[in-house]
Amino acid sequence: MSTFNLPDLGEGLQDAEILEWVINEGDAVEVDQLVLVVETAKAVVELPSPEKTTISKFSVRVGDTVNVGQALFEYSSESTLQPQVEKPLLSQAKKQSESVSVVGVLPSANEKNDDLYESFSFNSVGEVNEGQPVVKKRRSNDKMLAPPNVLALAKKLGLQDVLLDHEYGGLTQKDLVAIYQKRHEKTTRNDVPELRNKIIKLSGARKVMAQSMTKSHQHIPSVTLFDDANIQHWDKGVDITLKLIESIIEATRKVPLLNAWFDEENLSVQLFDDVNLGVAVNAKDGLFVPVIRKVQAMPNDTVREVLDELIEGVNHRTIKAQKLLGATISLSNFGTLSGRYATPIIVPPQVAIVGIGKIKQQPVVKNGQLAVGRVMPISLSFDHRAASGADASSFMQAMIQCLEK
Repeated sequence: MSTFNLPDLGEGLQDAEILEWVINEGDAVEVDQLVLVVETAKAVVELPSPEKTTISKFSVRVGDTVNVGQALFEYSSESTLQPQVEKPLLSQAKKQSESVSVVGVLPSANEKNDDLYESFSFNSVGEVNEGQPVVKKRRSNDKMLAPPNVLALAKKLGLQDVLLDHEYGGLTQKDLVAIYQKRHEKTTRNDVPELRNKIIKLSGARKVMAQSMTKSHQHIPSVTLFDDANIQHWDKGVDITLKLIESIIEATRKVPLLNAWFDEENLSVQLFDDVNLGVAVNAKDGLFVPVIRKVQAMPNDTVREVLDELIEGVNHRTIKAQKLLGATISLSNFGTLSGRYATPIIVPPQVAIVGIGKIKQQPVVKNGQLAVGRVMPISLSFDHRAASGADASSFMQAMIQCLEK
């Protein structure tokens, strides 16, 4: 009897949540046949059988969180292969973890043909772009792997056929509810199973966010400054995000102490010449903060292209884990939804995060006269161990001057 343990899935990830057992105890499986699906903080990973064998016993259940090295299942060998199968499986799992997403598997550069998958990418209106192997979808004779929340609701509503019939490119829980209600015309939203008195167990990105926010609250003495910038003079249709990025770059030049990491153990601050800007993106699976690296060296057109690619990667869960790491300062433009001021939470080891509220027209005093202004609320949270109030105030002032010039 052999035991298959959760392998190291890369990116320093130490645990994963069991999403789905694809087979049952007692089933005979072939080499590399899919056995179970797990979700890490960064991606969904499919784990195959190490050899031709019979699955004897599951060691964990759906919903369990397991650590690297913990037993997943027991199996008995039916082949003449050497029993040392952990290493090749480990390398295979690592390879998968470098290129998986919630909607499927991303092909590597040297991956040409595959007996199990067909390749698709989707344009802005959800149509298939041929010849662009970006997102991989299972063939119709195999089971579709949708995002965990969509897959779970589909099972509750009995709509697994919808996932098989649709070329998955963004089907949401809301879409499933609409399909369910259409099939049951007299059913109201309150009658839909699993939407009443719902308890949601945090997993994936939401679980990591909760852990990160807890750590920040416990360890960082955060202070937040609030101020406004009058952007009445901006041309109509100007790209507000690019303007904000410009102002943050300018402020980091004048006050580099806020473009930094704080080392709590050694009580030291690491300053950076490059501005690796984390931009908060709200997605259906949680909050993600992809990073625009060396943003200070990019022309505006390039910044916009890179940002759009990152946002698309987040929304389709195709973004690589490396794109979410290494931010030296962050921006949260929560005002696109609602709210004027906030106390944005700093993600360690960063020293600062800028929050932008909802822009409104309101009276302002300009040259001693009342005028109509277009006011942008700014919130700046900073780690008071690394920077003083004067440092943060200077940073805020530099941002406002850049925005108002």
